[in-house]
Amino acid sequence: MLTLSHKLFILAVFLCLIGCLSSHKAQALTIDSVRFGVHPDKVRMVVELDQSADFKAFVLENPYRLVVDLPRYDWKAGQVSKPKGTAIRDIRTGTLNNTMSRLVIDMASPIAIQSAFLLAKAGANPDRLVIDFKSVSVNAFNDSKSNHYGALDNNMITDTQQANNIIIDAPERIVAPSTIITPTHKPAHSLASKPTPVAKSPIRKPLIVIDAGHGGPDPGSIGQNNVFEKKVTLAAALELKEQLEKTGRYRVHLTRNNDTFIKLHQRVNIARSKEADMFISLHADSIADSSVRGASIYTLSNKASDAQTAKLAARENRADLIAGIDLSHEDKEVSDILLDLAMRDTMNQSKFFANIVVDTLKNNNIPILGRTHRYAGFAVLKAPDIPSVLIEMGFMSNKKDVDLLSTPAYRRKMASALTQSIDQYFSKVEKNQNG
Repeated sequence: MLTLSHKLFILAVFLCLIGCLSSHKAQALTIDSVRFGVHPDKVRMVVELDQSADFKAFVLENPYRLVVDLPRYDWKAGQVSKPKGTAIRDIRTGTLNNTMSRLVIDMASPIAIQSAFLLAKAGANPDRLVIDFKSVSVNAFNDSKSNHYGALDNNMITDTQQANNIIIDAPERIVAPSTIITPTHKPAHSLASKPTPVAKSPIRKPLIVIDAGHGGPDPGSIGQNNVFEKKVTLAAALELKEQLEKTGRYRVHLTRNNDTFIKLHQRVNIARSKEADMFISLHADSIADSSVRGASIYTLSNKASDAQTAKLAARENRADLIAGIDLSHEDKEVSDILLDLAMRDTMNQSKFFANIVVDTLKNNNIPILGRTHRYAGFAVLKAPDIPSVLIEMGFMSNKKDVDLLSTPAYRRKMASALTQSIDQYFSKVEKNQNG
């Protein structure tokens, strides 16, 4: 039988264990470091944490801010270096309530978040929160400002209600060419009343811009039975849009949704202004040899893969001449873009996607051209920061291809194959970001 002293000893040990476990469980998150890196296409923010934690990241305006919510943390990052080219004015940090803290990065201009993800501790590297963002136009900011990233459920606090409650002393002290920011860690004002809960925001869906080739006074190739390429490409674009949106995984924008003429450089500008994650231009070629048929896919290169491709690119790039637009004056701009592309992975991403499309077309028994993936200097592929492909769905000069492309069932089949390709591509991108 246990004596009273034994019982008291066991109780004391039990209470001690409970206290130790509670203390361990309640161990606060700490931010150990915050650093920014400037890249050609983005600014990367890396927040080093002492443990993994959910987060929520979004942007606000008036003034422009990048906001990051985390479980309540201790600030141990000290001073933060601000490299040139980041447009960062200041960093503020404070508590929202008993369980959450907020990090606010004041910006001099509008920005958009490209991606936000956690990297698990590996070797000497701690747990990290990585946020990529870039400067954008006001219109692009307005289009993307509702996007939220991360899985933190902070619906006790509304975004705008507490965004300005993070206090900073003497914000005017951060002036150019200052490169050091010292955040002030002060608690936010308490809420006067319980705020209205807000629903947890979904993760940003990739935006696919689909470009139906030609249009308006530019009919494109004219095939058998007087079928116009511009009508085939628009019908295919509408079908692809419908199938992509049905998946619930993407946002989709068409460069044109009716019989209108759009200049080649405007098609690219549309994709860039919308902050597109992928640009797909749909066409149907025509050549002298009517026996040639099958789909093919093109990615950007300043050197065509063959003579036929060079002629095709030249013909497509001259399409603007129909509306009285001469592209010859854009040589310098094109050269600059190609130089910029050489410093980025955009071309490699485009090629990777193109190879996926080739395999998927084969698997879906869609007729394809020999050496299906080809290279040329198409004007519509010259967005420096968006993976872009031009798909020739078939030949308007071949009767079999024209008959197929004029059939809704075949366009659905083609759209299904492209949707599968897009799914596979973005699954790989997401895996790389999270890996």
